[in-house]
Amino acid sequence: MIRGAASTPPLCGFLFMTWQHYLCEISDKPASVLIDDRFADQLPVNEMPRLSWFGVYCNEPHEGAFWNPDETIPLDRLEKDLIKLSEQFGHGWAAYVLRLATPGIREYYLYHTDVAEMRRALEDLRSLHPHYRIDFETADDAKWEQYRRYVLLVNDTA
Repeated sequence: MIRGAASTPPLCGFLFMTWQHYLCEISDKPASVLIDDRFADQLPVNEMPRLSWFGVYCNEPHEGAFWNPDETIPLDRLEKDLIKLSEQFGHGWAAYVLRLATPGIREYYLYHTDVAEMRRALEDLRSLHPHYRIDFETADDAKWEQYRRYVLLVNDTA
């Protein structure tokens, strides 16, 4: 169930991104969806068939919020580092397209080529932020199904 929509400025200086923000429920939990909708009409499925997921667990009690406000700056720094490392280890072929936040966790989704070294990005991110639990998975998603699911959700409410 979508509760609201707003256009959000791009994160971390990516002026070419167009982010949309929506609040909804995922698995009966409140969720914040932040999605770059620039690919909605033309998916680069041939160029970036792999999807990596990074789950970052909050350290501070969040009292039912997505995260504790006192943890905003460290989480934003971690996100910025993830973007830089993904650019580096994606060899120019990684797209940060989706962030989901549910109480206590931020999830980041990046599409990339087969030769991207996202596990190395994970290792460096863990080194830079050793006090955070960071989980990681990579899967084939050549049709960008994960992205389409959320683009369709937000476009249905626009």
